[in-house]
Amino acid sequence: MSAARSGGAGRSRPRARTRDPEDKRARVMDAARRLFSERGYASTTTAHVARDAGVSEGILFHHFGSKADLLAEVASDYGLGLALAMFEAAPGPIEPPSAEAMLRRAFGYVRKHGALARLLSISADETGSFVARRASRKQIVGALARGFDDWSRRGLVRPMDPQIVAELLYALVEEALMQCFVRGDGSREEDYLREAVRCVEGAASFRSPQTLSPEPNVTRSPK
Repeated sequence: MSAARSGGAGRSRPRARTRDPEDKRARVMDAARRLFSERGYASTTTAHVARDAGVSEGILFHHFGSKADLLAEVASDYGLGLALAMFEAAPGPIEPPSAEAMLRRAFGYVRKHGALARLLSISADETGSFVARRASRKQIVGALARGFDDWSRRGLVRPMDPQIVAELLYALVEEALMQCFVRGDGSREEDYLREAVRCVEGAASFRSPQTLSPEPNVTRSPK
């Protein structure tokens, strides 16, 4: 039996046979994130992504199904990252949430990932833009809805429908981020942040530590 067949000592298998499939998937994601940001979704092919990731197109399609599915995964990952950044500033069990702290982290995340933020907001391909924004929105709105539900139950914000409030506030904050970083150059970040915080505080009635005690019942005399 030949050494090639026996796999004798000193002869290693090709890396492609031993590499973890999750490593390949991660490299495809990294390549797609970079190329979509640099070239735009419409100008990037699956062949470009596969070549940059060092895998075959077959591997790409095996993990993601299609170019649109790959974009959705990239966008979903982006939205998850933004949501996680916001909730790093979430309050403790008895603390009221801080709209400023959460939004400051959101603005910081988009500033850091500006190229991808532009991709997810403005795309030459309308289908790609819709797919990306829907995937990113799902992660962020879901995290906000869970947060508002928890805070409302604990009396830290006003009673509300957490899903509706999360959807409405997502639209407000997304527009602030768009105007600041996509249509603008980011130079007015503090101005957009300040006004976004005021809007969110007013809409959700975030309570300060001084107002956490229940309000006394006020009996109004009949007119």
